[in-house]
Amino acid sequence: MIGMILKNMRLTAGLSQKELGEKLNLADTTISSYERENSQADFDTILKIANICNFKLLFKDENNNLITVTEMSKEKDF
Repeated sequence: MIGMILKNMRLTAGLSQKELGEKLNLADTTISSYERENSQADFDTILKIANICNFKLLFKDENNNLITVTEMSKEKDF
């Protein structure tokens, strides 16, 4: 599921695996591995991919309100 989301973000941004990999200092084979779910990107990498592709990650708080990662980090120390 995450791999498909990462691929969708990359394609929506009009980036090849190689181009995204270059922006992250990762090999295109690593990006491919994330998208095929042969390996798992850590949260920081997922956040970087979202930022590069101009996506925001949204989460639900304990009251079921949608919040961004930026808003979360203001509320809690990670």
